[in-house]
Amino acid sequence: MHIEGSYTFQAPREAVWDAIMDPAVMGAALPGGEKLEKTSDTEYEGVMNVRVGPVQGKFQGKVVILEADKPASCTMSVDGRGTPGFLSGTGAWQLAAEGDATVMTYSGDVEVGGKIANVGQRLLDSSAKSLTRQGLEALDAQIQARLAPPAAAEPEFPRVELAEAPLPITDHRSCASVAHQDRFPDNTRRGRRPGLRLHRPEQQKSLVLFILGALSMLVFVVLVRLVQEK
Repeated sequence: MHIEGSYTFQAPREAVWDAIMDPAVMGAALPGGEKLEKTSDTEYEGVMNVRVGPVQGKFQGKVVILEADKPASCTMSVDGRGTPGFLSGTGAWQLAAEGDATVMTYSGDVEVGGKIANVGQRLLDSSAKSLTRQGLEALDAQIQARLAPPAAAEPEFPRVELAEAPLPITDHRSCASVAHQDRFPDNTRRGRRPGLRLHRPEQQKSLVLFILGALSMLVFVVLVRLVQEK
């Protein structure tokens, strides 16, 4: 059985090469791939669950890189055996840069035997093309994920430094006087508690909004208490 075709990756040639040679990336891209491990600088072993027509089963295979010219071309041999039968062959692929994209051209000759060989040549050809296309599209998605820029960091907001926490207000009758003192502090009063140290205009604006919100809540509480007493 002869297989050939081409595929265009929207990525630089070096990025495509590195992804193909990464067993973690290829293991996730292979259709039905359950495991792919690099056992040496030129050998990979893996397990695939493949279905061709009515025949389905696992293949335990080995891929050996016979010749590699980074990042331009690679020639390899494939041997796989399992319940559906066996397959063995050789293949080659080339990577050519075209602007910001990379075009892969591939070809290979594979011999199959056992149950999987009984499904017919036409079904074998269509299944091989479908699995190849699925694998290349999944590989392209993996490459795009690797090239995606990292997520932007969340913006930091200015902090208001508190010199000393204010005392809690427990008597609603003193709300108005406390609010008046906070808004119009008497700088000549002895023993005045230190207030907020504001270093930026944004901090001053945040403090004003905070005080206005607090005063609104205090007035609301006082009105509710007065209504309840009546």
